[in-house]
Amino acid sequence: MRSIPTHSASIVTALPTRTKPTGNAVGFYVSVRTSARMAESALALGPFCDRDSAHGCVPLVRAFVAARHRGGEWWRFSVTRVTVGPGRTLPAGTLNDLIPEAGAGLAA
Repeated sequence: MRSIPTHSASIVTALPTRTKPTGNAVGFYVSVRTSARMAESALALGPFCDRDSAHGCVPLVRAFVAARHRGGEWWRFSVTRVTVGPGRTLPAGTLNDLIPEAGAGLAA
């Protein structure tokens, strides 16, 4: 077996490094996608500070939708991460005002 030459480490340092953009806002949302053909996702509830907080509200959103729309319990409910650029604010979820029980977990 051949070993990797020791001078290969100098190649790694020559590669450009990526820097993370600063000032971007990140939020997590409960998203809903209807069963309709060519449906689009909607940011139903959020933003939350972390994925786990958003994921914990998925059953709440599912119950809310199922109680108001026949067949809504079959829609796809998931968690989505949204990043906005510097100087922009995260959008509010469309159900934020309609589901006050989730208000304590929402990001300010």
